[in-house]
Amino acid sequence: MTDNSLYGLIGLSNKLSEVESGLYLDNLPDISLTLLENLTDKSDNEIETLFTKIEDRAIKKFRTLFINAINKCHKIHDIAICECLIESNYEVFGISLWYLLGAELMFERYNSSRLNKYTTIDRTKAKDLNTSLMELFTDELTVAVNSIDVNDNECSDEIAEENDLVSTAYVIP
Repeated sequence: MTDNSLYGLIGLSNKLSEVESGLYLDNLPDISLTLLENLTDKSDNEIETLFTKIEDRAIKKFRTLFINAINKCHKIHDIAICECLIESNYEVFGISLWYLLGAELMFERYNSSRLNKYTTIDRTKAKDLNTSLMELFTDELTVAVNSIDVNDNECSDEIAEENDLVSTAYVIP
């Protein structure tokens, strides 16, 4: 099960290439490249490794939370259909994933063993930011899920089959 289209949707602003979404983790409030540097050995390779770890964790969490949200909103239970919906609608998840990556970075910050006086955000502020970013994520995920037209997308046939739906197309002569 893959959500390949979500990988690379959010980037870091220090990279020479732009991401399609235009969303960069370090453009969120109180998140900077300095914070990422202070959680690593400050080399580009270490920062990229940390970002990849956070991105992977966030996408796995996103998948689980998306399945829960789509089940509540559209009563879709089949994981393969959920995967299809993520892949075919990944553009609408940019903002919610952006906030979730920020929350995961704050989780990394307040659980990090690399605490020192140079870290730009203390533990209390990191926990508060994590909470705020998770709330923003939840709101944005709800908006994104509600914006998916389950009757008119690449996954519609699978959804109709799962729910034993019969669709009717009316044609005006």
